[in-house]
Amino acid sequence: PTREICTVQRSRTNTPLQALSLLNEVTFVEAARVLAQRMITEGGATPEQRVAWAFKRVTCREPEPQELQVLAAGVQKRLARYQRATESAQQLVAVGAAKPDANFAAPELAAYTLTANVLLNLDEVVTRE
Repeated sequence: PTREICTVQRSRTNTPLQALSLLNEVTFVEAARVLAQRMITEGGATPEQRVAWAFKRVTCREPEPQELQVLAAGVQKRLARYQRATESAQQLVAVGAAKPDANFAAPELAAYTLTANVLLNLDEVVTRE
């Protein structure tokens, strides 16, 4: 709402165009990569620990067991995919003005980048409820 009136509940403001931008815009992909780098360095040793760490950072709550299971399985699937297609992984992690940290293997960083992108596009992160 505009500032001229008061409202008890805000209406939803996300749209399909917004969702496409949040998933594909260079700035958001780069932000996901930076979050992915932090997941790997600060999040722990396992995919579950890393996903839980990032989930807590973006939602301010612990993930439910089922959420954690789904997201960690997604990391494993993406990692297997990018290990077979390292050129695609390198293209993904090269998106944006900031260069990726050379200490990370491209397949691992790409897998976590897509997972971070998923986290940053959760409804509870994008909209205020």
